[in-house]
Amino acid sequence: MGYSPKKKALKNKQQAPSPLAGVRSNFRQKLPVILFVFGFATLMILFYIFWLSEYCQTNIQPHIVSANARLSSVILNIFGMETTALKENISSQRFSVNIARGCDAMEAMALFASALLSFPAKWKFKLIGFFSGIALLFSLNILRVVTLFLTGVYFPKAFEIMHVEVWQVVFIIFALGLWVFWIKLTRKEARHVAQ
Repeated sequence: MGYSPKKKALKNKQQAPSPLAGVRSNFRQKLPVILFVFGFATLMILFYIFWLSEYCQTNIQPHIVSANARLSSVILNIFGMETTALKENISSQRFSVNIARGCDAMEAMALFASALLSFPAKWKFKLIGFFSGIALLFSLNILRVVTLFLTGVYFPKAFEIMHVEVWQVVFIIFALGLWVFWIKLTRKEARHVAQ
C-alpha cells in the first residue's frame, strides 16, 4: 500500500492552522481585559455625564458636601473645636473651611466603584465590595476634612500642602489599594467556595 505525495500534501494542508486561529485564540485570552477596560471606561463616562450635569450640580452635589460638612463638624466638636456647619462651610472662631466639589470624595468613589463593577467576579462579591469600599472612602473623606480643619487651626502654613499634595495622594493610593485588596479577597473566597 503506497502513500502518494498528493495525499501527504492534502493531509498537511488539513492540519495547517488557519491564519485567523491565532487571532481568535489571542482575542479569547484578552477578552476579560478588553471587557474590563470597556466596562470601566463606560461607567466612568456615565458617571461624569451625570456628575457634571446641571441637575446633579444643583440637586445632589450640594447635599453631599453639606452632609460631609455636618458630620465633620460633629466630629470636630467632640474634640472641642466649637464649629458650626452651614451648607458646605465649617467654621469656628479660629478657622473656617469650605468643602468644594472635588473634596467630597465622589470621584474617588466613582473610580473605585467602576473598577470593582467592571472586574469579572460574582455579583455577591461585587456588592459586598461596593458597599464596604464606598463606606470606607466616605469615612476617609470625613477624616480628611477633620484633619484639614485641625491643620488650619494648628498649622495654617501646612494647610495647602496637606490639602493638595498629601491628601490627594493618600486618596489615590487608598482607593487603588482597596481595589487590589478586594480582588485578592474575592479570588481567595472564590477558591474557598470551589473546594
